[in-house]
Amino acid sequence: MVIQKKTPHLRLKERIFEVDLLRGSAIILMVIFHFCYNLAVFDWWDINTSTQLEWRIFRRVIVSGFLLAVGMSSYLVYSQQIRWLKLTKSTMKLVFVAWLITVGSVFMYPNAWVYFGIIHFIAVALPIAAIFSRFPNIALFLGVSCLITYQLGWISMKPIWEWSVHNLHIPTKTIDLVSFVPWIASVLIGIYLMHKSLFNLKIQNNNITNSLARLGQHSLAIYILHQPIMYGIMLAISKA
Repeated sequence: MVIQKKTPHLRLKERIFEVDLLRGSAIILMVIFHFCYNLAVFDWWDINTSTQLEWRIFRRVIVSGFLLAVGMSSYLVYSQQIRWLKLTKSTMKLVFVAWLITVGSVFMYPNAWVYFGIIHFIAVALPIAAIFSRFPNIALFLGVSCLITYQLGWISMKPIWEWSVHNLHIPTKTIDLVSFVPWIASVLIGIYLMHKSLFNLKIQNNNITNSLARLGQHSLAIYILHQPIMYGIMLAISKA
């Protein structure tokens, strides 16, 4: 009689250099975007980041980078087992940070405060990503379907937004809005990319890429702090 030994189930690495690098690159681009936005707020640069095509593309590149990273990192952490306590703690931390951002934006931009920015979005998307990380093929199908139906005008968040403006009295303009549709597609597609190792680019380590990856490991803290610091400095200068 042959006794078969059970092979222990190997866990995936929860951090991959390329994902941290993507996240770090996105946070640098976001700091640049917000710096330029603040210049416009204080009338130091005549630009409109909401309407000018180049700025709209720039913002979409940034948001895509963050949300692809959410999907890919969710696959690394939750594809083999959903640890509900870890997921709950991560989600509640994001909810708290989102609340801080909303409160801070009310003081900085009272007519355009943030009610559903990128951190709010990630707080909602993370549990969804955790669930679909175990079904990457379905995640890809839903992500692509979301993009196609959105482009065809079959699905839209506009009716919900209009209802919220009239009934919840949120501002018609906001400095940061990440609509659930179509942006959830980036998260779902990110899951599939990591499942198929399509982001395994083997980028060479050097001082620049290592620094960007370290920033990516602390992207949430940087996101929280960078805008109040920049805005506060610019406000002080404007009143000097």
